[in-house]
Amino acid sequence: MRSASMAWTRQECSIFSDKTAKDAGRITMTELAAPRSSRGPSVTFLPDGTTHIVDLHVPLPTSISAAAANMIRLRNSLPDPTNGLTAPIEIERKFYDEAQAILEVQLLEMYAVSVESVTVGGVPGRLVTPRDPAPGTHGQLLVNLHGGAFKLGARSIAEAVPIAARTGLPVLAVDYRLAPEHSYPAAVDDTVAVYRALLETRAAKDIAIYGSSAGAVLAAQAVVRARQLALPLPAAIGFFSGTADFNRTGDTEALFGVIGLAPRVTAVLEQARGYLADAHLSDPVLSPIHANLDGFPPTLCMSGTRDFFLSGTCNFHRALLCADVDARLVVFDAMPHVHWTKYPELLETTEALDIQARFLTEHLSS
Repeated sequence: MRSASMAWTRQECSIFSDKTAKDAGRITMTELAAPRSSRGPSVTFLPDGTTHIVDLHVPLPTSISAAAANMIRLRNSLPDPTNGLTAPIEIERKFYDEAQAILEVQLLEMYAVSVESVTVGGVPGRLVTPRDPAPGTHGQLLVNLHGGAFKLGARSIAEAVPIAARTGLPVLAVDYRLAPEHSYPAAVDDTVAVYRALLETRAAKDIAIYGSSAGAVLAAQAVVRARQLALPLPAAIGFFSGTADFNRTGDTEALFGVIGLAPRVTAVLEQARGYLADAHLSDPVLSPIHANLDGFPPTLCMSGTRDFFLSGTCNFHRALLCADVDARLVVFDAMPHVHWTKYPELLETTEALDIQARFLTEHLSS
């Protein structure tokens, strides 16, 4: 913790600055008068700051596991199933649910847990309970918010099973309402309803909330909303590969699609359009980076260098540090978006899940 004399102010943290890249056009520099090339002919810098890359080859790093390297080669060889177009939601859900079902079978073979359907606070979910519970943890509970761009992943337990087994704690996987049928703030309302109901039977210090991708976003949104409602905040948050700012795009949202980095993915705002609907993008609940983050729970942020949400994750981490929050950041070399939810066989997945589990448990009732 910093002393009062060392404390940053919101104005001193560049992540909060109103003068973002949108204002770059006001800066007059002779060297920006015309496009210019870098040392090689493949990169052109445009006057507005855009970098135009004609031909870029990024070799696989030698710092990752052999299995991870093979995974990246396979990912990059797969065709785009939508041929560059956004598939109808029914098709997206069909493919996603089929992949999740296969993954769920694999995870339930790997980990000794039981799964039951439950309803908490009027919201359906699935309770994943380890068969070997950790001693002395009665009443402690983890809440998982699944990913899926706010429109996919119904009833998913892919993120809950490994963490339940590692921590020895029950994990409640919340089956929040999905877009586009239910836009913002439906998912936030569902999450807060679950959290409020849990507070009737246990203390906030016995609850930690975590999620990946949309689930990470939702975890942060729910905490901001809980604070607005004067609810006690959970013991810890796992913010794994998300964004806390829908109002501003991050650098990696463009870089992730560069040749050799990652397959094409629809732009973030396009993916979340059904969820965002007509919401104001600077709404402090929708975009928690615009909220008062003082007193935010200890937060673990996690991403990979080939993750389109790397910028979003890092920016939220910086914002939390500026608010004097106990925030930690772990970034995996060459890993794509939420690799720990898709590739259970990787050493990098084992490491990521171990770090997540250790962080969440060390803050419960601490």
